[in-house]
Amino acid sequence: MKRIVLALFILVNVSAAPAQFGQDTDVLSVETFLSADKIRPGDTFKIGIKAVLHGNWHINSNKPSEDFLIPTVVTIEPVSGLTFGEMNYTAGEPIKFDFSETELSVYEGEAVFWLEATAANQLPVGELRITGQLHYQACNNVACLIPTNEAFEVTAVVTPVGSEVVSLNESLFGDANDADLGQLQGERSENKIDSLLSDSGLFLGLFFIFVGGLALNLTPCVYPIIPITISFFVGQASGKMSKSFFLALVYVLGMSATYSALGVTAALTGGLLGSSLQNPLVLVAIAAIFLIFAASMFGAFEIRVPGFLNRMAGGSRQGAIGSLFMGLTVGVVAAPCIGPFVLSLLTYVAAKGDPAMGFLLFFVLSLGLGLPYLVLGTFSGSIQNLPRSGEWMIWVKKVFGVVMVAMAIFFVNTLLPGVLYVAALTSTMVLGGLFVGFLDKSTASFMSFRLLKGGIGVALVAFGAWYAMSSWADANAPHIAWQSYSDEAVQQARADGQPVLIDFYADWCIPCKRIDQKLFSAPIVVENSDRFVALKADLTEENSAAVTELRARYKVLGVPTIILLDESGREYQRFTDELVEMNPTEFVEVMERAIPANGH
Repeated sequence: MKRIVLALFILVNVSAAPAQFGQDTDVLSVETFLSADKIRPGDTFKIGIKAVLHGNWHINSNKPSEDFLIPTVVTIEPVSGLTFGEMNYTAGEPIKFDFSETELSVYEGEAVFWLEATAANQLPVGELRITGQLHYQACNNVACLIPTNEAFEVTAVVTPVGSEVVSLNESLFGDANDADLGQLQGERSENKIDSLLSDSGLFLGLFFIFVGGLALNLTPCVYPIIPITISFFVGQASGKMSKSFFLALVYVLGMSATYSALGVTAALTGGLLGSSLQNPLVLVAIAAIFLIFAASMFGAFEIRVPGFLNRMAGGSRQGAIGSLFMGLTVGVVAAPCIGPFVLSLLTYVAAKGDPAMGFLLFFVLSLGLGLPYLVLGTFSGSIQNLPRSGEWMIWVKKVFGVVMVAMAIFFVNTLLPGVLYVAALTSTMVLGGLFVGFLDKSTASFMSFRLLKGGIGVALVAFGAWYAMSSWADANAPHIAWQSYSDEAVQQARADGQPVLIDFYADWCIPCKRIDQKLFSAPIVVENSDRFVALKADLTEENSAAVTELRARYKVLGVPTIILLDESGREYQRFTDELVEMNPTEFVEVMERAIPANGH
C-alpha cells in the first residue's frame, strides 16, 4: 500500500489572477432541479444536484481510488417539514492521468447526484428554500486546487393537498434513476475490478493470496481435518466420484461464502480506517498487533477456540446441507492458525474500503483453501498419500510468523527513514529465510520436506536481496534538507541574508510526488538547495485556522507550487503547474538567480 505524503500548493499573486494553470480557475458550476413543479404535503419527491466541470478539470468521485484523496460529498441543510433520504452518487469514471501510476476514480464533464425528500403532512403552503453544499477537490492533469465548497439552493413551491402536480426533469432523473445507490455500487465495483484486472500487479497479488490459501491448509489447525472432511464426502457419495466432487464443491462454496462476506463487510464498515491510517498511533497499534500474531506463530502462546464452537463447526448433518454447513463454519476451527493471515488481509481491505476488492481477495483466498478438498474429494484414493500430521506443521506456522513481522514493518514504513525501512524489511526476509529454511530443526516423515524447507528459505532470502538492491539506491538518494515551515525560520533567514525555498504541500496531492521524485531528488537541485533555507508548509488540514491564515498570507490557491524568497524576504519567483514539466537544470538556473551576490 503506497503512502503518498508530499504535496505542493499553487501560490497566486494578486496581480496574476488569470490563468495560473494555463486556464481560468473557474472549475465548476452547480445546477439544481426537482422532480415536480410543486410539492403537496405528504408527497415524496427528488432533489437533483448537477456538477458541471469546466475546461479540463476533474474532481474526485465520492469513492476515491486512494484513501488520502478528498471525496466529493453533497450535504443538504436540515429543513423544517422535510425528511431527507440518503444521497445517491454517480459512479466515478476510472481515468489514467500523467501524474498517477494507476487509474483514478473521478468525475469529468457532468455528474448528477440526487436524493429523495418527503414532505410532512402539515407542511404549510408557500415557498420552501432548500440549501446545501458540494465539497470537492479539483485537479487537472498537472495541478490540484485546495479542497473547497460550492453552495447551492433550490426553491420548492408547496401547494395544497389535491392540487395538480407536473413531473419535471424526467430525463435528468431518468439518468439518475438508472444509477441508483445499489446499482452505482455495482458499477463502481465493476469499474474497479476491470481496472484492477488490467493491472499486472493485481494478478501477482491474487496469485500470492491463492498460494497463501493453499499454504494455510498446511497449518496444524487445518491439515488434520482434511482427511476427516474428505472421508465424510467419500462416505456420503457411496463410491460415486461425481457425487464426492459435488459435496466437496458445496463445501468449498460454503467456505467461499463465509470469507467473501468477511471481505465485503470489512470494506463496507472500514471506511474510517483509511483516514485513521494517517495517524501514527494507529499505524503503531496495527504493527503491534501483527507482532503479537507473529509471536503466536513462533510458539510464544497459543490461540484456542472454545470447544463448543469446534463441535458446532464439525457438524453432523448429512448430504449437501451438511457439506455446506461445514464449509460455512470451517473458519471457526481454523481460526487459531489462519486468523492472523485473514486479519491482515481484512485490515488491508478495510483500509481500501472497496467491497468488490474485498469480495475478490477473499474469494481467491477461499479458492486456495478449498482446492485440496476438490482434488482429494474427487480422487479420494489420493488421500492415502498425504503426509502424516507432525512437527513439520509447526514449521509452517513459523513461515507465517516471518510474514507477520514483515507486515508489521510495512505498516510503519511512513514513520521510518527510507534507509531504515529498507534495512528492516530486508533483514526480516533474509534472516527469516535463513531461520525457516536452514536453522530450524523441524523434521517430517516425507522426503520432500527438506527440499520444501530449503526452497522456502532460498525464496525469502532471494526476495530480501532483490528488494535491497532495487530499493537501496532510492532510499540513499540525496534529498533536500527540508525544515518544517515557521515564521521564525523565515525571519531568521532574512536576518541572515539567506534566500528561502518554500514548499507548500498536503497529503492528498498526487502530482507533487512526481515533482518530488523528478525535480527535488535530482542531485543538482539537492546540491544547490544547501544555499537556501528550505521549508515545507503542511496544508493538509485545509480548513484549520492556522492553514487558512497561512494560505491567505501567501495567497495559496492550489498545488503544486514552489515560492522563492530573496535574501530580503521578498518574493523572487513562484512556480505552479510548470513544475511538472520543468527539468532540474532549468530550476537550478532560477535558484542561482535568487542567491545574493555575496553567495550566502
